[in-house]
Amino acid sequence: MYIGRFLVVGKTKEGKPFVCYRVSSRSFPNRVAKIIDENTVAIIPKDPNEVFKNPYIAYNCIKIVNNTVVATNGSHTDFIAEKLAFNYPKRDALIYPLATLDYEKDAYNTPRIAAILDREECYMGYVRDDELRVKKVELKEGKGYYLSTYECCAISEEQVIDIEGETPEEICEYILNYKEFEHPVTCATAVIDKDKIKIAIL
Repeated sequence: MYIGRFLVVGKTKEGKPFVCYRVSSRSFPNRVAKIIDENTVAIIPKDPNEVFKNPYIAYNCIKIVNNTVVATNGSHTDFIAEKLAFNYPKRDALIYPLATLDYEKDAYNTPRIAAILDREECYMGYVRDDELRVKKVELKEGKGYYLSTYECCAISEEQVIDIEGETPEEICEYILNYKEFEHPVTCATAVIDKDKIKIAIL
């Protein structure tokens, strides 16, 4: 099944909260995840000229702010992170950027998806051309909620998968190679391990 770009938020079997972002693409497969610094992961095209074909294919997908992880499928990562830096509540930090930026104005009206995660709680959100929703979710050990741009753009107990791995590297490999979801391109994961947030890309 092709579900486009997607997020997975959950806990490892040992109870570590994590968020993973995977790019799946049929139109722009030549992209990579790159660690910009200890707090930022970006999605960038291998050929910089591709940005001129589609402005939505290069963006920061993970930002860490005050021991909180933001993960999204677009430029709204930075806007959400900025709200958190100004001490907005997590729910509001999701609502304002999603409502303001709206869905992507491409040929598919691609939804914007997002998650905010720390050691204590997690919020997921999305904006489609027909709906805006933000919801707090209770994470369960060994399980992950997934939220995608196509087919599965919803926050639902039915959209849960088993999770393998304890490190960000292991989770990246597991999600990138998750066979049910087609056309994998690249992946980035942040795992909250006690008082540290570890990131990895694949």
